[in-house]
Amino acid sequence: MAHEKLAEKLGDYFARLGAGKAHKIKPRDVEKVIAKLRAWRDALATEAVSKPEKAERLEHKIKAADELIERAEWLRAEIADEHPD
Repeated sequence: MAHEKLAEKLGDYFARLGAGKAHKIKPRDVEKVIAKLRAWRDALATEAVSKPEKAERLEHKIKAADELIERAEWLRAEIADEHPD
């Protein structure tokens, strides 16, 4: 799944949260998004090391990935109250 789709999926989850429908968000789905974002971030970091000429552009993408991961982790914490396991 491309990072744009992951960001879109997170946006959908936040819209549900804002609409009071957090109970419809499954924690395992958020975990999957976080795992994919972390994998994407790791791939970007590896590419930045192997291609120093692209490092500046890749650093912007890494920062975006970090922000998405942070938002997803916050969401996971928010819905944890809705889905006690």
